[in-house]
This record gives sequence, C-alpha cells and structure tokens, in this order.
Amino acid sequence: MRNIGGRPSRTLLYEDVVNDLYTLIDESQLQPGDKLPPERELTEKLGISRNVLREAFHVLESRGIINSHQGKGRFLRVMPKAGDMTTKYESLSKNLERCSMIEAYEVRQVLEMKAVELIVRNASEDDIDDLEKACRELEVIFEETRRTVGEFELHRLYAKKTKSLFMEQTMEIVLSSILDMMHSRFHDVLDIHNPKKEIDSHKQIISAIRERDAEAAKQLMFQHIQDTMDMLQ
Repeated sequence: MRNIGGRPSRTLLYEDVVNDLYTLIDESQLQPGDKLPPERELTEKLGISRNVLREAFHVLESRGIINSHQGKGRFLRVMPKAGDMTTKYESLSKNLERCSMIEAYEVRQVLEMKAVELIVRNASEDDIDDLEKACRELEVIFEETRRTVGEFELHRLYAKKTKSLFMEQTMEIVLSSILDMMHSRFHDVLDIHNPKKEIDSHKQIISAIRERDAEAAKQLMFQHIQDTMDMLQ
C-alpha cells in the first residue's frame, strides 16, 4: 500500500482524505459489504482529526461508496448486480461508485421524463424560445471544445421551465451528485459523448415540446438519458 496520511493534519484537507480512503479500499482486502476500520484506527493511520475524517466519510456516503449504520459502523456498499458490474474497472472503489452513478441516472431518467411533460403543460412560448436559445449556445460551445461540457446547464433549464419548484430543487440535487462523481472519477463520461448527437437529441426534445407532444418528448428524453446509462453499463 502506498504511503497515505503522510502530512500533518493541519495541512490535510478532507479532499485528500477522500483519496486516501479510496486507496485504502482499493489496496486492502475489503470486499463489498465489509465493515471499514473504526474511526480511531483511521485517524491514527492517516494522521488526521476525527472531524476531517467524518467530512471525508460524508463525501463517500454522498457518492454511494459507503453506508453508515448507527451503532454498527461504516460499511462498503453491496453491489446491486453481479457479473460484469464488478469487473468493468480495476479498482473496487470505482466499481462501487459506478453503481451509484447508474442509480443516479435511473432516478434522473424518471425525473426528466416527468419534467418535459410538465414543460409541455406549463411552459409559455417564450419559455420554449429560451430552451432553443440555450441549445444554440450549447451547440457553439460543443463545436469549440469538441466535448459535451456545460450540457447540465440546459438540463437545469429544463427543470426550471417545468414551473415546479420541487422539481427544480430535486433535479438540482440529482444533477449535483452526478457532476460530483463525474468531476472526481468519471471524467471519461464527459469525453465519450458525441457532441453532434447530443445536440441533435436536444433539438428533437425541444421540437416535441414546441409541438406540445408530451409523449414524444418523454420518449426522446428517455432515450437521451438511456444513451449515457448504456455507456456506463
């Protein structure tokens, strides 16, 4: 195992501890469902305070890597599926996080299908104009970067145009969780998408919204999200 926890606690931020915990998970004999070492052992091993460790644990919990059970301790999550779910990546921690990413996309798929249905029902023509404008601006960004960077801003706009505060808030929680995982360990998800295909998909979704065809919009959004889920499988 590489040397972890080698810096004084005053200079060690919780982000560093998150990486140390990933190393601990990947290089130890821990398996999905196993209990993590107790806090006292980890604080001594990593040379950190209990508060910093708990901040790091909170990050891993939000990413679905570990589960906390009151009075029992913290455990690695159990793989929801067998087979290739455990072998796509070499590291156990990334395979565990991949499970969480897929689950987040499953929730997102349901929410965004409902979102476009609400947009069809509630949005004004000006609102749909805003969606088309945002899509055009995103197309320029995609052409310049050759990556699908910034696409989540359009999805946030979809949520806003539902005119449902709870939908907008719930979507923000889901999108923020996915972005956190993408930026921490799944950069490749941002690179494997085809920018032209993504823009064409959004244009079709917005066109169906413009035509007030809720069923078509829902099916198009379903497939839009499913394409990414298929990449993660």
